[in-house]
Amino acid sequence: MGFNLMSVGMMEERGAEVSVKGGKTIIKMNEKIAACGTRKSALYHLDMAPMSDVAAVASLQLLHERLGHVNVAGVRRMIYNKDIDGFKCFSMVVKDVCEPCVYGKAAMTPMPSAGGGRATKRLQLVHSDLGGPMSEPSRGCALYFCIFTDDFFRWTDVVLLQSKSDLLSDYKK
Repeated sequence: MGFNLMSVGMMEERGAEVSVKGGKTIIKMNEKIAACGTRKSALYHLDMAPMSDVAAVASLQLLHERLGHVNVAGVRRMIYNKDIDGFKCFSMVVKDVCEPCVYGKAAMTPMPSAGGGRATKRLQLVHSDLGGPMSEPSRGCALYFCIFTDDFFRWTDVVLLQSKSDLLSDYKK
């Protein structure tokens, strides 16, 4: 079973009074006991009963956001069909425009092509990429690799290298 950590400093900023003595802790809000806890190892575990059997969310908009901006119609359907046990929503109002949803659905603009297109003859333009070091060397003790791709034919060649400094000599071959 997991647990949440609480900051005593943050509780104090919000008006809580925290007292610790003899392996016990008491947290008070407005002179009323909000929680009690006992020390287990180096942490205090709060002994709290569940606040309510009903999970309540203020609005459909908040639920939409907390569920990762899923389809609002689907969230409404879950509420009406009572797909979530003990769940109540107090407001079915949703913003006309949800900014994160708009950004998430925006189409990417294509990258502008540099140089105006593909090569027109063999070896006019060669793309390369150097990778490594690999965690395991190859059978020939290579730790690096380089990929060369001819832009005209799309011919790709992979060269295995024992060190990065071998790249220039292998490229000239």
